[in-house]
Amino acid sequence: MFPIFRVLFVLHIICRYRLISLLPPHPLLRPLILIEYLIPSSWFGPRHLSDGERLQHALQELGPIFIKFGQLLATRRDLLPGEWTDALAKLQDQVAPFDAAASQRIIERELGKPVTELFARFEQTPMAAASVAQVHAAELAGGQEVVVKVIRPGIERIVARDLKVMKSGAAWLERLWKDARYFRPSRVVADYEDVILGELDLRQEARNAEAMRRHFLFSPLLHIPATHAELCTDKVMVSDRIYGIPVNDVERIRAAGIEPRLLAERGFEIFFAQVFRHNLFHADMHPGNIFVNPAHPESPQYIAVDCAIAGRLSKEDLHVLGRLALLVMRRDYGGMVDVVIRAGWTTVPVDRSRFQRAVEEIVDPIMSMPLDQLEFAPLVMKLFDTARGFHIEAPIQYILLLKTLVHIEGLGRSIYPQLDIWTLGRPMLESWMLEQYGPSATLKKFQDRLPEWAAQLPEMPELFRDALETLRHLPHQQRQLEEHLRRDQTRHRRKLIGGLAGLGLIGGAALAPAFWAGAALVGGLALTGWAIRA
Repeated sequence: MFPIFRVLFVLHIICRYRLISLLPPHPLLRPLILIEYLIPSSWFGPRHLSDGERLQHALQELGPIFIKFGQLLATRRDLLPGEWTDALAKLQDQVAPFDAAASQRIIERELGKPVTELFARFEQTPMAAASVAQVHAAELAGGQEVVVKVIRPGIERIVARDLKVMKSGAAWLERLWKDARYFRPSRVVADYEDVILGELDLRQEARNAEAMRRHFLFSPLLHIPATHAELCTDKVMVSDRIYGIPVNDVERIRAAGIEPRLLAERGFEIFFAQVFRHNLFHADMHPGNIFVNPAHPESPQYIAVDCAIAGRLSKEDLHVLGRLALLVMRRDYGGMVDVVIRAGWTTVPVDRSRFQRAVEEIVDPIMSMPLDQLEFAPLVMKLFDTARGFHIEAPIQYILLLKTLVHIEGLGRSIYPQLDIWTLGRPMLESWMLEQYGPSATLKKFQDRLPEWAAQLPEMPELFRDALETLRHLPHQQRQLEEHLRRDQTRHRRKLIGGLAGLGLIGGAALAPAFWAGAALVGGLALTGWAIRA
């Protein structure tokens, strides 16, 4: 069932914060803003807020699922202006813990036994609470201290409802605004859906944690607490409890006798190993999820928890990433532009020379700075700002990766301000590129693919003929598609105007005299019903 009341509430918030004016230029934008101001919600909204702050406050009012969506959008400087993403980065996922009795009921239903049989001790007061789950301390019968993560009751229904609203809004944007297709709002929502559904599946989180734990099982660099598979379901996860120093508590780290430079450099080594060696990286490495083990200060070890959001890259993605990073370090701007275009990140034809000049103007001054002032995060932010102007969109896996690297650099510099990830990273990348794409690796790949190429050789003439036939029909198919899109956009624009006018009449009915109020209400309901009809 479509959540019509939730849609009406979202529209109320959109009008309250006058978000229609944030839409890209369009012939219908002025009429839509006029209709927005006819709706009473817009009369009482807060004033004197910037565009980004209006968007931030609107998402905050729409609740935790929209807040988490805003937090993801805060990383998308390739899609949104910097002022918006800076405001969205301030969104806080603050929710009250749910009742401990509800936690116990979920645990007992999922694991099939009373809590008193499952645990020798179970803390009623949660250690932490978030929009998706909360965590309780407990102890197993054998004395092992553990934490129990429990999915918030009813959150699946709320997520499904809000995702329907987001998908509907994204589809309307793409139908009404031709330029919206360059920013692919439906794809952005689909990326968020993958992230949020991954957080709802604690079995998946347990698998991620166990995979990362195996990768660093005997490593002095990183410890991932073990999960107890027999006590894990989709809604409950039990893992070992850890004790460590929060990574942003620099004073305690220094007091423990840990060398800041070594600790900061090890953070980057972990990132490189997760991405390039194991191809599974922790994509939510904010300070609340990262700790430092004080047991061996001479060989400091990180501890990571909450592996719900994890990233993987295909071989092609890894190649693009490695090439781009090396080209930035070598200041090969033409090569960088070639890699981006060949990777298929462009949504419209790009003026190659103009794009190269723009990249050079950003990268060159930053790379010329002294090493102790050279930071990765500002460079990434400026490159994303430039990419947005050329309608270049990086895939979501790169966004998660870059967000993680920015966190790593920020944490590393808070521990050791002189951290230089460029000097650290270049020999690692060059060595990895040589292993993957050097002469011996190339020869091995050629040997592996030779039988496949030989088998396809007799089919090449038919494949070539089919390709020519497809090209011959392409102009006619394109004309048909453009005409279909034009008709769809016209129809949906009319529906949007009719729907907003109907909502305006419904809102105005409360202020009109009795006779006119009835007429306005009937007319508003009729227009709104016509607009939302499939």
